[in-house]
Amino acid sequence: MDFNDFYCFRLGAISRKMTRYYNNKLAPYGITIVQSWVLLFLSAQDGSSLKDIAGAIQLDSPVVTGLVDRLEKEGLVVRKEDPEDRRSLKISLTPRGREVVEEVVPAVVEYNQRIRSIIPENDAHAFERALEALEREL
Repeated sequence: MDFNDFYCFRLGAISRKMTRYYNNKLAPYGITIVQSWVLLFLSAQDGSSLKDIAGAIQLDSPVVTGLVDRLEKEGLVVRKEDPEDRRSLKISLTPRGREVVEEVVPAVVEYNQRIRSIIPENDAHAFERALEALEREL
C-alpha cells in the first residue's frame, strides 16, 4: 500500500512540513506558527475575546486559552477585563507583541507567495475551489 495514494495522508504530510518550516522561521521570535496566527489576528482586531480569536483561527477556545497563556508569559499580549462584561476578557497586543508582528509578517507573506507561485495562474481558481470544497466537507 502506498500512502501517497491517499490525499488525506499527503495533505497531512504537507501540513506538517509547512508547520515545521514556519516554526523554524519563527523560532528566533520565540513563537510558533499557531501563536503567530493569534498575533496576526490581534494586529487587525486588537482587544478581541478568546471566542473571537478561536473562531477566526479555527481552533477550540481551550486551545486558544493555552496559546494566549504562553503569549502572555512572553510579554506579547495582555488580558484585560471587558468593561461591558466583567466575565469576559479582551486580549490585546503589547508594544513588544506589535514589534514581533511587524517582524514576522514578511516571512508569512513571502512563504504564502512561494506557495502561490507553485500553482499555475490558470489553476489558481480551481485550487481555491478545491480548498473551499474540502472545508465544506469537513
